[in-house]
Amino acid sequence: MTSTSKTIVLSVRDNDHCKRLADPVNRATFHLETLLPFTEAVKLERGNANVRPASEGRKPFKEMVKTVTNEPEIFHLKNRGITYLCDRFEFDNAAKKVTVHIPNSSTIATEEDLTPRFGIADGGHTFSVIEKTVEGLDSFKQGEGWTEPFVRVHFLSGEGSNAANIEGIVEALNTSSQVQQYTLDEFQNKFDPLKVALTSAGFSIDLVAFRENEEKEWHVIEIIQRMACFLKDRWQETHPASMYKSKNKALELFTNDSTQAEFARLFDVLYDVITLPELIQSRLSLGLAGGRVGKVRGVKPLKAHTFRKGTKFPYKHEMDMAILLPMASAFRELLQLKGERYVWRIRPEEVFMECAERLYNALLKASKKVRIISHLGTDMEYWGDCAQIVMRTQTTMLEQRIDAKS
Repeated sequence: MTSTSKTIVLSVRDNDHCKRLADPVNRATFHLETLLPFTEAVKLERGNANVRPASEGRKPFKEMVKTVTNEPEIFHLKNRGITYLCDRFEFDNAAKKVTVHIPNSSTIATEEDLTPRFGIADGGHTFSVIEKTVEGLDSFKQGEGWTEPFVRVHFLSGEGSNAANIEGIVEALNTSSQVQQYTLDEFQNKFDPLKVALTSAGFSIDLVAFRENEEKEWHVIEIIQRMACFLKDRWQETHPASMYKSKNKALELFTNDSTQAEFARLFDVLYDVITLPELIQSRLSLGLAGGRVGKVRGVKPLKAHTFRKGTKFPYKHEMDMAILLPMASAFRELLQLKGERYVWRIRPEEVFMECAERLYNALLKASKKVRIISHLGTDMEYWGDCAQIVMRTQTTMLEQRIDAKS
């Protein structure tokens, strides 16, 4: 049977570098403040409590590396350290050893018994610097006068680190680092239904960044923004230009309990919804307007054909989303409810082939009226023209199909 916990044993240089603290409010919460050399701190497991991966390109990371290189003896004074959540800990005075108990990450989680949050709740960038330093320790030791740095590690166990408090603790600890809301949403599993729907639609979630500092082809907020433009019932009296203006407003809609069901209605047409701008870009670039679209402001000609990962639509002209999103959003007119989910009344690519020339002309007309092409994203006349073109084309095609059957 697989053990449900494991231990990490750490050595301290001096007993004065390790001190238990009584919690001033809750006797069932336990604190241990330590100063550990990097070669001991690196033994810790990162765990699953930190909400975002480290980014080596950011200034704080670079500044920490500079301190390690040039002033290693004051690293623990300049750095706020690591807050580490664990099941429990023990300190052996005689052996100068700290034993930390954490969940066994190999334990298979079930719906009833999920592996609890543990590990680095704050200090993920610091831990990455520690790992990088220990990897190059031999090189650092060659520097004249260089000494191994120490880091402050605050261990927290008991009621203060249980599931009821963990999300609030992590969010509060990371506030000073300005953790983005979508990163916290991912930490709270708010994107799980979307991940399931994307996978079912054949769209790889490995291509999507759900947290800060993840270098991926797609971003979760971008996907949600596109979905928000297709909430057909919401945009009866107006057009979703506000979703272009503020992706965060789209995110708020998605994570709000009262509006989540609106997004769920799109799950059966999800791939089409999120890749429709690329389909339009491809058709205008290589098809009907292939020789002309490159002359439109906001369109960047490319040297060779390319694809965006996750799509099957080649293009040779890259278009601003202010051009594409109002066009793509217009195809929400083709949606109809079947039970609790939307389906297409007519496939959007079929309708686009019929009205591409008119949509292109609407773009030309609108682009001549704006000083900056990004203003198309908030030009309600352009949004409206695109919607009218698609709606009229749909009506004509449906009438033709009825006539053909009679």
